[in-house]
Amino acid sequence: LIFHQEFNDIEQAIYFEKKIKKWSAQKKRALAYEDFDMLQILSECRNMTHSKYKPTAEEVSSTLNQINNLN
Repeated sequence: LIFHQEFNDIEQAIYFEKKIKKWSAQKKRALAYEDFDMLQILSECRNMTHSKYKPTAEEVSSTLNQINNLN
């Protein structure tokens, strides 16, 4: 056991457990080691259509090539 959290309400505990079960191992590790900066980075959306994500021209080209190769 490398992480624990105390809750006053059992429903909050169940909600939190279900939520983190879907997380990647990296996000769980960042939470366990209280690396909240890394947790924030790992939690950011990296979808190319997301307004905060600014892909490079190379990333856009690579993604478009991958899409074209599917057809």
